[in-house]
Amino acid sequence: MNVTYTKNYKDLINEIDVSESDYKKAVDRYKSISEFLSISNLAKFDPKVFTQGSFKLGTAVKPLTEEGSYDIDLVIELKTIDKKILTQEELKKLVGDVIIDYSKNNNMKSMPENGKRCWTLNYVDGHNFHVDVLPTIPNISKEINELAYTDKRHKEYKLITTNWNITNPQDYYKWFLNLSKHSEYKRKYALSNKKDIEKIPDYKIKTPLQRIIQILKRHAEIMFKDKMEYKPSSIIITTLSAKAYSHLIDSNYTFDELIKIIIKNLENELDFCMGKYCVLNPVDKRENLSSKWNDDIYFNFFKQWVNQLKFDFSVNSSNLSKDEEFNMVKRSLLYNRPDTYQLQNIVNELPYHQPMKWINQIWKDVIIKCFLIKDNKILREIQSGELISKQVNLRFIAYSNNINQYQIYWQITNTGYEAANVYQLRGDFYDSVIIEGSQVRNESTAYYGKHYVEAFLVNQNNICVGRSFPFIVNVDY
Repeated sequence: MNVTYTKNYKDLINEIDVSESDYKKAVDRYKSISEFLSISNLAKFDPKVFTQGSFKLGTAVKPLTEEGSYDIDLVIELKTIDKKILTQEELKKLVGDVIIDYSKNNNMKSMPENGKRCWTLNYVDGHNFHVDVLPTIPNISKEINELAYTDKRHKEYKLITTNWNITNPQDYYKWFLNLSKHSEYKRKYALSNKKDIEKIPDYKIKTPLQRIIQILKRHAEIMFKDKMEYKPSSIIITTLSAKAYSHLIDSNYTFDELIKIIIKNLENELDFCMGKYCVLNPVDKRENLSSKWNDDIYFNFFKQWVNQLKFDFSVNSSNLSKDEEFNMVKRSLLYNRPDTYQLQNIVNELPYHQPMKWINQIWKDVIIKCFLIKDNKILREIQSGELISKQVNLRFIAYSNNINQYQIYWQITNTGYEAANVYQLRGDFYDSVIIEGSQVRNESTAYYGKHYVEAFLVNQNNICVGRSFPFIVNVDY
């Protein structure tokens, strides 16, 4: 597939991509742990250590904020141990003892965490890495790369049993790279840069599929940043995207077209098992990658994410220009912070957000405060960006020096597929209402998403002398 990128998408990808120095740091830490294991008490079990997950697949994205961290997923396979001779709990402790020794030898500030499946090493430095180490042993199977792994939630975690959860990260990795034609892109890179292909690390090469997955993952992080528990997992996003991509390998599309087609077809790639939609490992159908979906709430959030993707990437819209479409995409991938010029630009670039209709001579600062009201009484103040539920009543009040000398107008701009479905994206201007001598605006929350409220101070000569930053109304499901 010969895919062309617009400059807009190139710049966007650079904003979310992992730097080469951070990739090198991840490799160094993986090697350090691997070398320590090779001389530890686990050496007699012929340990094999390898990476899995986003860093292995080349789909990692930089943390959402400076306080965020990278997650590196390691697998430790103790090749000479049979699950007929020890429990999952015993294997977890066997590996954990060595991981604890490693942290002490490296003077790490915090002890490893004993999680549900993995041991987690927390590096607190300029890079902020979490390393999740998954203990595994070979599964009793004809599948040579199939592994059995520990999980505290397993009902037979403390028993000797052959009934362990299984996984196959190595064959999944081969499937993914083959499907994305990674070797072909690597060969072309080596030729064009006159380099030895064997000396080019895999993370230097990014295929269109890897880029699309990076963007979709960042979109999910932004959408679910207030409730990460319900965010579609990286492996679900990766698997469905790759399966949708597999039908397009021999076609020629621009990157803009390709990502739209994949988003449109994500739900078509779902599997069906035990009467419910699911996502199975494409290289081993016995592994359910969406086991959380047994609780319907997780699948419902997945569907809502896909609907929001379709809206933000204008999948079903044909009346926007390319620039307007990209501005919608960019808005959905940026971390909205109140009281920033970046946020003002995000709102201004929404295609249905109306331009200011008064003469612009802004010199006054305006602040919006929002209050939760019931029976026309104020209950408490709501902060910009605070997560609130549907079907609540809000009152917006603008504050500025000598504000009573001006007429206050309000601009209400909605986002999201729910508002779009009922033609309520708005983006136009509204008069104030007078309550207890103040010019205010009353609204109620009806649609999921981030919505924006702005206040404008206009004098008698139709001149706008003050404008607030957008106030974010962040409505939860």
